[in-house]
Amino acid sequence: MQSDMPRESRTSLAALIVIGTGAMTSATLSPVMLGLYIDELRLTASQASLALAAENGAYALGLLLFYLVLHRARRPMLAAIGLAVMIVTSLLTARAGGFVPLLAIRAAFGLAMGFTASTVFAAYAGRADPQRVWAIATFVNLAYAALLLALSGWIAQTFGLTGIVAILAVVAAIGLACTRLIPPPPRPAQEAHAGPIARGLTINVPASCGALALLCLYAGHTTLWSFQERMGLTVGLDRSQVGVLLGISVLGAIAGALLSMAAGHRFGQRGPNALAFAGLIASALLLAMPLMAAYVAGAIIVKTAWFFGLPFILGALARLDRSGRWSSMGAALLALGSAIGPAIGATLAGYGAHMIGFLAAGLYLMSFLFTVPLFAADRSAAPR
Repeated sequence: MQSDMPRESRTSLAALIVIGTGAMTSATLSPVMLGLYIDELRLTASQASLALAAENGAYALGLLLFYLVLHRARRPMLAAIGLAVMIVTSLLTARAGGFVPLLAIRAAFGLAMGFTASTVFAAYAGRADPQRVWAIATFVNLAYAALLLALSGWIAQTFGLTGIVAILAVVAAIGLACTRLIPPPPRPAQEAHAGPIARGLTINVPASCGALALLCLYAGHTTLWSFQERMGLTVGLDRSQVGVLLGISVLGAIAGALLSMAAGHRFGQRGPNALAFAGLIASALLLAMPLMAAYVAGAIIVKTAWFFGLPFILGALARLDRSGRWSSMGAALLALGSAIGPAIGATLAGYGAHMIGFLAAGLYLMSFLFTVPLFAADRSAAPR
């Protein structure tokens, strides 16, 4: 963060990052929680997966509700309500008496997580340089996730589901203590490049393209991520080797976030965005090759390009709408893309692992095309 940033501004940004990172702890721990749902709550694998799906779907709904109506609410109050519900539902999770109660509890948690995250995303949009803020937040989130995942196995083995949900409750409580530092929305809210009016709603075409870019981008990401272990097995790696490689790829993700933070606006927006997508498409094609060296290179490049390019898209979307509504809509479509990608990939996996790579490359290309009008409109809004 810049040294000349006012102290209050630095404090509010730190609070936002703490709230946002803590709110996403459940997403970080979802693989561990799925296993504990099966082992401790005696659910089937299908039921445990549906519980996660209900949480993710409710999260997207919470983001969408912010775009539609909740952007008018006081942000500190909305975040506080969301975090309070997250604390309660976290503690109830370990005491869920079966599949249906767990489904309801996790859906309520996901909805509250959407309310909380939407206030943070909207506040990021109101910052002077949202691209840099997103890069900082992404770096902190990645570092936090790496540390948490390293400890999660021991916590789950020692304390079980009670230990994991206690973490969710504690980080939500820390976030709750920070909600008073959430800044108010900028006045007047800036909604540049608005298109025609239809049924009383402003159609922001470039921002719509940005949101659709995030949908396609994360459809491609989660397609590769979901099948990356299977793709590694097909080139001769065993599961432990794939696990080590995926762990190393997180270092590439951190490097990408740091590069995005360092690049800022020095090279414009469109050039770095094109470079990031070139890396993504190349990595998907490398992963489609039946070669171990290509798989290793693709697994690392995709993470680096992913987290290098993401803050540029999120920053451009935020600059086009300082109210944060489109940032929330973009996050909702991002979550939707995360569900769509693996579903499409499952239908193609039977034709070979290479088809997953080709599908991801096609989705990345579609996402890049959607970013063209986004960055064209962003040129006048970006800092000089």
